[in-house]
Amino acid sequence: MRAFGNNTNARLPVLFLLDASSSMNGIVRGDHQQVLRQEYADGINWNIVTGDNLITRMDELNAGLQRFISDILADPLAKLAVDVAVMTFAQTVATVKEFGPIRESDAGLKISTSQENETLLGKAVELALAELDSRKRTYRKHGVEYYQPWLVVMTDGVPTSARHRELEGRLKVLTADRKLSVFVFGIGRADLSELSCISPGRPPMQINDQMFPELFAWLSRSARMVSMSMPGDGV
Repeated sequence: MRAFGNNTNARLPVLFLLDASSSMNGIVRGDHQQVLRQEYADGINWNIVTGDNLITRMDELNAGLQRFISDILADPLAKLAVDVAVMTFAQTVATVKEFGPIRESDAGLKISTSQENETLLGKAVELALAELDSRKRTYRKHGVEYYQPWLVVMTDGVPTSARHRELEGRLKVLTADRKLSVFVFGIGRADLSELSCISPGRPPMQINDQMFPELFAWLSRSARMVSMSMPGDGV
């Protein structure tokens, strides 16, 4: 309540729903890699390797997330408007950052890879939609205007249940009614045809897993553009 009283700016709720399954330990670069064995996870066979200076997808994802946070902190208007939550998913869903403004203390925010091998995408999206609905109710309760919410989904796995397909109709209605913008990014060998079920009106995009900082910089620029508009404007 104090935060809403001290800052009357319209809010842009952005919920990052990020894959934290074990496949996010995939190596994107490094030296002297040696294959130790193979393991099956997230519907894909993986080489387990050892080596020096190994950088994983999760390392790159964290670098991108920190880039987004620093960009928002550097923009006085976006710092007041952009309201961020971060959730991760594998077999279970966890909240890493509850909805709220970006603060200086978030500069070191990092997510960790789960040891779970499943990617229950549908369950995660359902919980994310419930979280966005709750946040909108909070805005209305306190008389705070808000922009069309964003749901940003990033995953590198093959969904290990079909539950996400059941959400296609609901997501189509929300986006058609301009109640939600969904951005879906497939990392590495992610199955874009499966991800299209949760990405109505905008095809899922393939990510080069070494380009996370550039992707998050684009997201932060887009968020800053929205924060300079009036709620309801097309941006």
